[in-house]
Amino acid sequence: MGALLCTGLPEARAEEPDAGTPVASTAQRRGILTLRASWRTGVPDYMGGSLTVQALPLVDVELGATLVNPVVGSLYLRAGPRWSLYEGRDDAGRGLSLRMSALAGARGTSAYVVSEGSFGAQWGLNAVAALEGTYWLARYFGVSAQLVAGGTTYFPLRRPVQVLLGPLTPDARFSLGLSF
Repeated sequence: MGALLCTGLPEARAEEPDAGTPVASTAQRRGILTLRASWRTGVPDYMGGSLTVQALPLVDVELGATLVNPVVGSLYLRAGPRWSLYEGRDDAGRGLSLRMSALAGARGTSAYVVSEGSFGAQWGLNAVAALEGTYWLARYFGVSAQLVAGGTTYFPLRRPVQVLLGPLTPDARFSLGLSF
C-alpha cells in the first residue's frame, strides 16, 4: 500500500512507505514447548517430568515420565485439543495466558517384582483434563503452572501391575515449568 502524496500538480502519485520503518504488530507468537516437573504433588505419582509440544495451533502433544515409588514408574504419551481461556499478553509479548486442554493416550507402568526378580509391565488408556497458566516474561520465555486431573484404565495382562486397586487409577498432579 502506498501513501497518497499530493503535489501542486493536477495528478497525485502514490509512494511506498519507508522500508526501514518498523510496523507495529499485535499478533503474538504462541508458545511451542513447555518443560515441566512435579515433586510430591501428584496421585499416585511421587515425582515426574513432562514435555508438551503445541504441534498445531489447537493441539497439545505431551510426553512424560513419573515415579510412583522407587520400584514403580511409568511413561505416557497423550494428545488432544487446547482452548485459550484468556490471553493478556501485551505488544512486547509479556503477560498472562490461560489454557485448558483435554488429553488422551497411552500410559505404561512397570514395576520391579522383588519376589520374582524381574520387571512386570502393564499398559492402559490415560485421559486427563489440564488447566495451565503461563506468565510470559518475554515474547519467547515464560513460567508455567499446570493442574491435571483424570485417570488411567489398565488393560488386563498376565502379570498386572496393581498401582491402585479398582478399574480406574487416578492421575492428578500440580507441576511447574518453563515455556518457550
